[in-house]
Amino acid sequence: MEHKEKMKKLLREYGYPEESIPRLMQEIGSMSYDRVKKLILPYNDITADKN
Repeated sequence: MEHKEKMKKLLREYGYPEESIPRLMQEIGSMSYDRVKKLILPYNDITADKN
């Protein structure tokens, strides 16, 4: 699988909104897949209410 396609798939699996994926890809496109996998969190973890 192509590098960028793997990252898009990872973002989708992590629950990132489809409309945000192009912008995220611009930001992370130059990073390695392994680095991205270590840096990002599942979307629900980021947006969870932390009260």
